[in-house]
Amino acid sequence: MTMKKFLAKTTRQALMQVKEELGEDATIISNRSINGWTEILARSESITLPGSKLLDSVSSAKEKAEKALQAKKVQETVDLLNGRSTSKVTSPPVELTTSHEEVMAPKEQPVEIINHPQIQGMLKEMREMRNQFQAQLETLSNSTLEFSPNKRDLMSQFLSAGFNLDLAKRVISKLPSDFSAKEAKPWAMNLLAKNMQVLENEAEIMNQHGIYALLGPTGVGKTTTIAKIASRFVLKHGNQDIALVSTDTYRIGGHEQLRIYGKILGVEVFAAKDAQELQQTLEKLQDKKLVLIDMAGLSQKDKMVSSQLDMLCEASRDIKKIICLNASGTLDTLNNVSKAFAGRGLDGCIITKADEAIGLGSVINVILQNKLKVLYLTNGQRVPEDIALVDKIALIEEAFKQEDSSDHLSIVRPEDLPAFFSKSSVMTLGQAQYA
Repeated sequence: MTMKKFLAKTTRQALMQVKEELGEDATIISNRSINGWTEILARSESITLPGSKLLDSVSSAKEKAEKALQAKKVQETVDLLNGRSTSKVTSPPVELTTSHEEVMAPKEQPVEIINHPQIQGMLKEMREMRNQFQAQLETLSNSTLEFSPNKRDLMSQFLSAGFNLDLAKRVISKLPSDFSAKEAKPWAMNLLAKNMQVLENEAEIMNQHGIYALLGPTGVGKTTTIAKIASRFVLKHGNQDIALVSTDTYRIGGHEQLRIYGKILGVEVFAAKDAQELQQTLEKLQDKKLVLIDMAGLSQKDKMVSSQLDMLCEASRDIKKIICLNASGTLDTLNNVSKAFAGRGLDGCIITKADEAIGLGSVINVILQNKLKVLYLTNGQRVPEDIALVDKIALIEEAFKQEDSSDHLSIVRPEDLPAFFSKSSVMTLGQAQYA
C-alpha cells in the first residue's frame, strides 16, 4: 500500500495532484486545512490484505487455478465494500510448494479474509472518511456554487457591511436571476428599507400625550438622548407640558445629570425609586403632554432587568418602552440586549452613538431581526443638535458605504466565500425571524 501527502493552495488542486500521481481509484485518508493550505493524505489502489497471501504450494494445477480465482473474487468483494466499482484485478503468480496438511480449503479462505477484524475495521474507517469528504464537498457546493457571480459579490458586500449570514442569504435568495451587478445592490437595499419601520412624523411624539421610558445598558446614552428629545419639545411647545422622571437610584448621583439638563431647560425633574413612587409620580403628571422616564442602566445579564420591566408594566398608565441600541456594539451583543429587554415587549428603539460606529450593518440587522420601530438616531453629544429622525434609505446606504471604508477590517471578498462557508457549516446558527 502506497500512502502520500499532497499540499496545495486549494482542495481542487490537491485532488488533481492525487489523481495524477495515484490514479482515479486512489483513496482519500484525511483532508485538513493548515495555515490556509489544504493537506490531503491519500493511498494508492493496491492493498495488502492481512491473511491474503496464498499458500506456497498445492499438489495440482487445478488447485492453483482455484486459488487464483478465489483471490480475484476476494479483491472484487473488498472493492465493492469500499464503495468503488469492481475493476479487473491481476493476481500475482503464486508458487505453491507447501505440504498438503498446510493447505486451507479454497472455499473457506475468502470468508476468513473478509471477516478478519483488521479488514472489517479498515473498511469501516474508509467508508466513514469517504462519507465525511463527500459531505464537505456537498456543503461547499450548496453554499457557494449555487450563487451566480452577482450573488457572490452581493453576499460579500453584506457580510463585509456587518450583516449576518442568515439575513444575507434570505435577501439574496429573492434576487431576480436576470439582474445585473449594478441592479443587484440597489434592489437589495430597497428590500431592506421596505422591511424597516421608522418614525415618519415627529408629531407622533411631540403633539400627542405619551409616556416614554428609555431602556438599555449603562453608557448607551439614555440620559443624553432624553435631554435631546426634551430640548426639541421645548423649542416647539415650551417647557410647561413636559416632565422628566429618573429611576436611577443605583449609581451615586445617578439622577443628577438629568436634573442639570432639566434646570437648563426649565423642566421639572422627578425621582422614583420603585413601582409605587413611579405610580404616584405619573398621577401627578397626568396633565403633561410628554413624560420621559430615564431608567437605570443595567447589563442585559442583570437579574434586575425583569424587575425594571415589572415596574413599568405595573403602572396604571400606558408607558412605551424604548430600547437604546449602541451602533458601535457587535451584532451578538446588540441582539442579546434586545432580547433581554424585550421580555414584556418593546415599542421601538433609538440608535445611539452612530458617530462612534465603524459599521451600521450590525444594528440594522438587529432592528430587522427583532422588528423594532426606529424613532431617532443620535450621532454626537451636542444637545439638541445631534439627534434626527431616520431616513432608512440613507441609513442603509451608509451601512454599505462604510463597508468600503479603509477603517473596516472585516472585509469578506468573493474569493473568500468558500472558506467562510466551510467554517460556518460547522456552526449552529440561530434561526432569525424577519418581516
